[in-house]
Amino acid sequence: MEDERKRSGIRCNEHPDAPHGFMRDASHSAGRYVCECESWEPPKEKQKPVAHITGFYRGHCVIQPTDPAVVLPVGMALYRAKEWVGLTEDEIDEIIGYVDPHCQEEQFARAIEAKLKEKNHG
Repeated sequence: MEDERKRSGIRCNEHPDAPHGFMRDASHSAGRYVCECESWEPPKEKQKPVAHITGFYRGHCVIQPTDPAVVLPVGMALYRAKEWVGLTEDEIDEIIGYVDPHCQEEQFARAIEAKLKEKNHG
């Protein structure tokens, strides 16, 4: 499969966070091996890390907070933050059409807030 990718001029994305895996449906449709990394793009803004792994001690990771004033509690789970998703022009038009033209600013703000929550928190 790798030889086929080389012949077609398609290379895997070399970004360290790029996912790699076989995409069955896309491969079937394209008639070639399609890797997940082909459609993946790195985040537009670089997220600031909260901590770094600085080594290992007795089989455990040693984690150093980026800010030395922060104390991370034992057992704290660290997660990669989701990328923020804003509103498209169509969604903005939908909200404007949905809100009564004589509404209060708070009602308009709540409609925007509800749409953003829907997009960013499922």
